[in-house]
Amino acid sequence: MINEINKLLFLDIETVGITKDLKSLEEKSPHLYKMWEESGYDYCKRRYQNDEHLSSDEMFIKKSALLPEFGKIICISVGFIVNDEDIKLDSFVGEEKEILENISKLFNRIDKLGFRLCGHNVKNFDLPYIGKKMLVYGLELPKIIPTYNDKPWETRVVDTKEVWNFNSYIGLSSLDLICASLGIDSPKNGEVKGENLHKFYYTSFDKDKLDENLQKIKEYCEKDVTSLINLVKKIS
Repeated sequence: MINEINKLLFLDIETVGITKDLKSLEEKSPHLYKMWEESGYDYCKRRYQNDEHLSSDEMFIKKSALLPEFGKIICISVGFIVNDEDIKLDSFVGEEKEILENISKLFNRIDKLGFRLCGHNVKNFDLPYIGKKMLVYGLELPKIIPTYNDKPWETRVVDTKEVWNFNSYIGLSSLDLICASLGIDSPKNGEVKGENLHKFYYTSFDKDKLDENLQKIKEYCEKDVTSLINLVKKIS
């Protein structure tokens, strides 16, 4: 189903809210805080109706990481398949701008080597998030990142969510579920999980455990990439 898997750069990103809570956002960026109250909160209530009962602050803590305007990238992990079998992983962790500068250099290198990008829901989340954040920091976009000018058949991106759905927009297609269906180890059963990542990250500041917890976040992100690679190897 997927050709030339040795020419794929597998990736996953981990994100949290741009600040610990709304009070911190108001102190850091009053205008952005105002925009959350005027549009971000309402968007989340419409988009995530099971959480519409949450207060604005509760919603920010739970969902702001999903919106690049109100969130930030704290880790990007990538992987390659070497010699048709071995997996090589690398991660960029820490300050968002530095992460983006490093991933931009990597994207430009693999672009010249004829690679494609591969991720789960990468077209709808990871790559738009990375692209928007690069614009925020005034970084030049690598050509391999799809933009509005690119036709669908011109993009060099393999999205395993689309592959699993056979181009259908209907059906369950989380990476965790697909891995369970195919008998692949899931990355979702450790201390760090997507739904608690925001609290886990910001708690580390209170306990002076940032480096230790960033390491755990990196390991979690790399497990996602490993599962993604194993998924592609299996269906290919």
